[in-house]
Amino acid sequence: MKITTGLLQLLSISLLLGACRSESATFTVDDSGKILVYSLDGKELFSYHYATVYPPAGVDTVYKRSGFIHPLKTLEGEILTNCSPADHRHHFGLWYAWTKTTFEGDEIDFWNLNKKQGTVRFDHFEQIADNGFTASLKHVVYPDSPAEKAAMDETLEICLGQTDLPGYYIDYHTRLRCATTSPITFEAYRYGGICLRTRADWNDQTSEMLTSEGRTRNQADGSHARWCYLQGKTGDQAACILVVSSPTNLNYPEPLRVWDSTVNPPAGDIMWNFSPTKEQPFTLRPGETLELSYRIYILDGKIDPATAEKLARASFSARR
Repeated sequence: MKITTGLLQLLSISLLLGACRSESATFTVDDSGKILVYSLDGKELFSYHYATVYPPAGVDTVYKRSGFIHPLKTLEGEILTNCSPADHRHHFGLWYAWTKTTFEGDEIDFWNLNKKQGTVRFDHFEQIADNGFTASLKHVVYPDSPAEKAAMDETLEICLGQTDLPGYYIDYHTRLRCATTSPITFEAYRYGGICLRTRADWNDQTSEMLTSEGRTRNQADGSHARWCYLQGKTGDQAACILVVSSPTNLNYPEPLRVWDSTVNPPAGDIMWNFSPTKEQPFTLRPGETLELSYRIYILDGKIDPATAEKLARASFSARR
């Protein structure tokens, strides 16, 4: 399948996900040469790191990474993501990676960087606009070694839009293709795909989680969902992240990987992941494309399940 480039890409993904309502607001982007910073009417929304980000001094540089979003902010400026915390240096705010894969007879982990089996690297932009961008990334095996090569090419399309509620949304659409004549298999494994590490102070006392099937945080892991929200206190305010999966996604409704309240003591904070190959493998073959689409709402305030369902249905109305 041929990939279109430039503005046509952003227009096509907007139509697929329900058109971006950017015409009613002023989105802008600032390019520092390392980071794209998106804003709405002068309020910073998120940063996309396309230059390599290294861990703090004294930490193994194997934990470097590019091609991720952090910080993800509310309109009021509250940060909702956590990047490269000391307990999991390979967590990068809002990021995307696969864990247990098989490529050319070897097990390759693109998620756990300390294994030195794989990583994801930003390669170049195909387009940058005030309301989004199209980026090309490489999923690299055996990085920084003589055996280094790209196993997969990724095209990431980001498009911003407004909501009727205080806040905004990000349409996140990724396409994966084989970079060589070799297939790659995403083995059945408990996590892999799009992931969020939320702010460190969101725990059972300060936040809540709910899925489209009515599962709470301590019930969600291993269940399937069409959408999931995470919401809680942010200083004197409250905020919500609602992630909606496209009905066209692999193994929809998608399986979830969620840290319950006992997984990461003493903080008890949250790692959340739509993991489409949690229960069964998927092989991507040369000439084929794996496409996954999500709408991510970032709202200044909490919502209820009925509101989440309404937003979810509106997100993909063009595909129903």
